[in-house]
Amino acid sequence: MSLQLDLFASAEPEPAPAPAPAAAPRAFAAITPRADGPAATNVAPPREIDQRPRPARSQDLHSKAFALGEAVTDAWHRAHGGSDIAVPIGLVAALALVRQKDAAGPSLKMQILSLDGVELIEMYRQIWAQHWAHRPDLIDRARVLHEWLNDTKAPDKNRVYAVRCVTQAALKGGILELTGHPDPYERAHTDVLSHVMMLLRSNSARQGLGEYHTPPSVADMLAQVSLSTQWALEDPKAGQHIHDPAGGSGGLLRAAAQILRQRGFDPADFRWSMVDVDQIAAACGAVNMIIWGMGMRVTVACDNALANPRAVEDAMAHAQAVIAHRDEVLGKAKIIAALRRTQSLLEQVAA
Repeated sequence: MSLQLDLFASAEPEPAPAPAPAAAPRAFAAITPRADGPAATNVAPPREIDQRPRPARSQDLHSKAFALGEAVTDAWHRAHGGSDIAVPIGLVAALALVRQKDAAGPSLKMQILSLDGVELIEMYRQIWAQHWAHRPDLIDRARVLHEWLNDTKAPDKNRVYAVRCVTQAALKGGILELTGHPDPYERAHTDVLSHVMMLLRSNSARQGLGEYHTPPSVADMLAQVSLSTQWALEDPKAGQHIHDPAGGSGGLLRAAAQILRQRGFDPADFRWSMVDVDQIAAACGAVNMIIWGMGMRVTVACDNALANPRAVEDAMAHAQAVIAHRDEVLGKAKIIAALRRTQSLLEQVAA
């Protein structure tokens, strides 16, 4: 069976993200011009984006995302999935990264639900692998969500069962409806991963981390007030830098991107960065940057922004190294594939 997954299957490397700004960016709602030098003058002007009236339905989607988080949490605990909450969060994140290739084709939801546990795990491996080929910088930052899939040992029966339970809960809870739309504006109405992460974590764990995520509805309001006030004085310009020093899973950046889209801009024409000290939160933020269509100029740092004022620059340097490694791996893969094709042709001639 061929799954109706749109995994952006081309293995062609994406362009590297733009260099980090020379100075540390200011906090969220302070929008700064790119410090990339003369290249900044070549940034394209705002593109005409779909200006059709958008339905005011974000609050309903926030509620749906919260209910999905509750369903996933319940499924994981009922299946005795264990204490590693990065596993169920990673399953939801992977499902949020895919869309149905052909809207008129077989239902992707029903196809996934028909897979057995081993097939599901292989599907998840393929999802992460394909997205790593395109955004190694962000998928590497999300490593905590998928590194368990690299285990060469076959997963035990309990893990397979828990994976199936969480997958079913996420699909029946509407993950593909929330994040599977081809329009990134529609995918960015809410933050599904924030709800899943916060509900899977105990209150004591959240307090120990000092972790209190801004609810998506509040993020929308904060962004609307702060950015609309600033942009009333000066219109946003493509190439500017928007930064959140305590980003969580990226909720405030999501809200800012939605406002830009409503004003006719493409968020991919801006620079985005966020920092969070928590590894799982930063991982969710990295995945969300892909889901929400934030573009190539995105940096997600897992660091303490107060202790390390160069957190964004350090994360960018790491991202560049990861991209170089991706290019090397894919280059070798292409050489191997070419050699195999040549060998096959020689064998055909010899026969």
